[in-house]
Amino acid sequence: MKKDLDLIHNAKFWKANIKEDITFFDGHFNRFEFDKHVHEEYTITLVQDGNMKAFLDGFSHSFNESAILTINPDEVHACKTEHEEGYKYNSIYFKQSLVEELCEGKKDIFFSKSVLENKEIYRKLTSIVSKDEKKQISQLELECELIEVMKSIVNLNTNFNTNTSSLTPHDCLIKKAKEYINDNFSLNLTLDDISKELSVSKYHFLRLFKEKTYLSPHNYLMLRRIEKAKQFLQKGDSIINTAYECGFNDQSHLHRRFKAITGLTPKNYQNFFN
Repeated sequence: MKKDLDLIHNAKFWKANIKEDITFFDGHFNRFEFDKHVHEEYTITLVQDGNMKAFLDGFSHSFNESAILTINPDEVHACKTEHEEGYKYNSIYFKQSLVEELCEGKKDIFFSKSVLENKEIYRKLTSIVSKDEKKQISQLELECELIEVMKSIVNLNTNFNTNTSSLTPHDCLIKKAKEYINDNFSLNLTLDDISKELSVSKYHFLRLFKEKTYLSPHNYLMLRRIEKAKQFLQKGDSIINTAYECGFNDQSHLHRRFKAITGLTPKNYQNFFN
């Protein structure tokens, strides 16, 4: 009879020694599925071991060791284990301001491909994450290596939205909806509130939003609240105040949503930064 594997659920965040706008993550899971979510930062994920199933670009993909995933801010994605043995991976989160700086001040930067195949970049990124986690690298060396490898990724896998007039009316509508939700994330928004702001039928808006983002407006609002909650927790705010400021019903509501997205409770997440 086949023996059930023990639950593996290891997750760790830490800030790079050099900048407040770079965060590292190390994870190892065998029975955990991240809900669809977004990040405010640019994300680079390295699959280190095992097999990971990921939702990217509206489709499910399978990845194993040596895969580099490049994910844009506000891009919906999710991941889970493909086999019971699980998978290990690292992620690096770069604030938009840093990527703009590397691109000499250009705006509206986006990764053109979700998956980058480059063994040398993979090797360098893996080395950087490993050395920084073990504090085996100086601040100067870390900064030089990170900038060098990020410039390589930017040169290979980056485009710029130079013509906003190329957006379709539907794209513009979704962009405006996201901006409205982001500006009012702590409020108890309704479909009527959002559709009135956009001057469209709420039924048309709901269908279009789900078609374009793979999320309902409610789920998107919850994700924006989680991103804001991360910022509060990193600064050392209490969990009860974070829940209140980010529009959650109570601590339990924040706890439930937060763990589904990050794999950690709010308290465990906060402990990595304080």
